[in-house]
Amino acid sequence: MRIRFIYNEKSGRARASDKLNRIVRYLLEDGHEVSFRLTHGAKDATRYAAEAEEDGIDRLVVVGGDGTVNEAVGGLVEVGSSIPMFIIPEGTTNDFATYMGFKKSDWEIFSAIVGDKIEVVDVGKCRDRYFINVGAVGLFTSVAHNTPKSLKAAVGRTAYILKGVSEFATEGMRAMNLSVKSEEFTEDLRAYLFLITNSQSVGGFSKMAPLASVKDGLLDCIIIRDMPISELLTVLMRILDGEHINHPSVVYFKTKKLELSCDEEVELDIDGEYFGDLPATFEVVPQALNLLVGD
Repeated sequence: MRIRFIYNEKSGRARASDKLNRIVRYLLEDGHEVSFRLTHGAKDATRYAAEAEEDGIDRLVVVGGDGTVNEAVGGLVEVGSSIPMFIIPEGTTNDFATYMGFKKSDWEIFSAIVGDKIEVVDVGKCRDRYFINVGAVGLFTSVAHNTPKSLKAAVGRTAYILKGVSEFATEGMRAMNLSVKSEEFTEDLRAYLFLITNSQSVGGFSKMAPLASVKDGLLDCIIIRDMPISELLTVLMRILDGEHINHPSVVYFKTKKLELSCDEEVELDIDGEYFGDLPATFEVVPQALNLLVGD
């Protein structure tokens, strides 16, 4: 088989080299053709993924964090590619890869890449951009793209917590006036946070959207309404076990499409990257991506 790696050398703590060397050795010894594309800037992974379709690649392996995975997914979906993709997570949070169970041993990764166990999954779309895991506005959603890369590399996921605490201390909490329109839920409300998710794991919290599935043809939406800070802290603590969705000030619903706007400038985050401001329309693209999952 012709196997191509898209590799972001700057993701996470840059410990992927030795792992990749072993995996590539397994692939070469098994008689496969291996090629690499290294990312250096924005949209490189998107271009390389689309290029893989033109080059007749049989398997695509993406090595990087959520942002790199997001770009590669966009490239495949944009050209309607059916190339099966595998993810080797090397970012800070790796939400989607964690949810899908991609943290495997070297041999398990090799076996999954050359294997035939594939899951067809949904992706989301916001304006003209596809996303694999989450769109978000509000509380701490600017933390991911405002956290210095040097801090991410040094302390990993803790970097987001440190940056979030700093943001909270200096700017405080402020609710947004949101307008939500969907078939399942339509309301003008004040909220601290709005998440549109594809998988269950967001921001390192494995049960942020505990009812989500990447194969149900729906996006899961979570709204944390305006409430006293003391009550908000209780809700945030419940996120650890997924019980936050049962709080009366939390809205949880599934939808195929929704429109979201605000009466002020609010940053929009797509898979951990800044993507302009509201308003925006979100929709699901069902069964859009083939993922190699192994055993």
